[in-house]
Amino acid sequence: MTGGVKMAGRSGSAGRLKRFNQVGSDNHPPPGRAKIFAMSESASGAEPSMTQAPESSFNPFRALRYGDYRFVWSSETLNLWASEMETIVLAIFVLRDTGSPLLVGLIGALKFGGTLLGPFYGLMVDRFDRKRLQVGVRVIGLSLALVLTSLIVADRLVLWHAYVIVSAGSMVRMLDIVLVQALTADAVPAGSLHGAIGLSRFSLDGARVAGSLAGGVIFEVLGLDWAYAMITVLYLLATLASMKIDRREVTVGAGLEGGHPGGLGVPEIRAGLAEGLRHVLRSKVLPGLIFFSFLIEFSAFPIVNGLMTVIGDELYGLGGAGIGLLAAAASGGALSGALALGVKRNIGSPARVMVLGSATWHVLMLVLALSLPLWGFSLVLFAWGFCGGMTFVAMVVGLLRAAPAEYRGRVMGIRTLGIYGLPIGLLVGGWIAEEVGARAMIGVLGGIGLVATLVAAAMWPALLQGSEDQPS
Repeated sequence: MTGGVKMAGRSGSAGRLKRFNQVGSDNHPPPGRAKIFAMSESASGAEPSMTQAPESSFNPFRALRYGDYRFVWSSETLNLWASEMETIVLAIFVLRDTGSPLLVGLIGALKFGGTLLGPFYGLMVDRFDRKRLQVGVRVIGLSLALVLTSLIVADRLVLWHAYVIVSAGSMVRMLDIVLVQALTADAVPAGSLHGAIGLSRFSLDGARVAGSLAGGVIFEVLGLDWAYAMITVLYLLATLASMKIDRREVTVGAGLEGGHPGGLGVPEIRAGLAEGLRHVLRSKVLPGLIFFSFLIEFSAFPIVNGLMTVIGDELYGLGGAGIGLLAAAASGGALSGALALGVKRNIGSPARVMVLGSATWHVLMLVLALSLPLWGFSLVLFAWGFCGGMTFVAMVVGLLRAAPAEYRGRVMGIRTLGIYGLPIGLLVGGWIAEEVGARAMIGVLGGIGLVATLVAAAMWPALLQGSEDQPS
């Protein structure tokens, strides 16, 4: 098994996961699916080679056939629907209770409270059975939803209850992100990861649209108690799906120097985190990939995570509905881009796709900074979102391919720190928009992103060369 990770679970599942967790294991067929293979053997007695028969590539759900990924994805999707419904329902509750947009924004900000713990969570993912961790995360989310539902039904919910429960949930939110990505890479062959990550991104964007809509409609028609009852049911279903995931046990010495895989005392934490950081720094591609995870959060994501309101209002005098349509154009483009990359049979170098996509993404931001009519702005915004969806999926796939199983949790945990680029970008973009204007804000962020992309490509040439090897 690559990296010393031992899989244990239901009969037959461990063997499948062991095969699929190896880099370049696309030669293995997914379980329960008949395949046609052509066997050939060289005259020198080499190992037989296996060639998988071609299939239709336009199938975004193809990745669900690998190992237990169907349960990983089902649990993630149900949890995303519950989370997005919860976000809109609590936002409406806070706004009607206080009338303060600032306090509404605080609810959203509290969801990122656990981001600083990302590297520590990555170490946990490397040291402990990932299935048990995932079930634990789901049980915590379900328990918090049950508490809030009980307070609502008993008519005892007050504002501070919502803030405390959201803050508590944020402590495991980042662990959930790292876990889902690690579990996905465990189950899906390296050459098909882009399909799984594209499907995951598709689920996220779909949940943001449909989940938010469902939450708002149920709240208005049936009330807060029924809305939260539905949210609790979704959390319950996500928990049940997580219980079907196969166990993953980390063996002693699996990338843990001096290792006791179950120990998390202060010396073990310090040593484990330092070892993960050394692994990243020795790699030819991981530092560049992690840099891009920060860059796109800083330069591009602020446009669709707060600043779209400023753009629609200042440039085109739009109200809430018009601004919502602009946001939908960007989200629709991102969803299409993620899906377009996900349905491809294979992508040779996700790092190269990421660099080229980032360059195009930021060039389109410079186009958006021009004086365009509303219809032209909307079309470019859709294309901008399309490039963004492809770039983000390629970045995550590149990280998962470059990180061996025994370091995967820590690599993705370090990557989560890049999320702090978003609040920095929001502050910088908001200041530029206030002092100079929205067009200048788009142009400056796009220019910074384009220059940084070119500099990063020069600093880490392995990104464009398609190198995905392990540390040099």
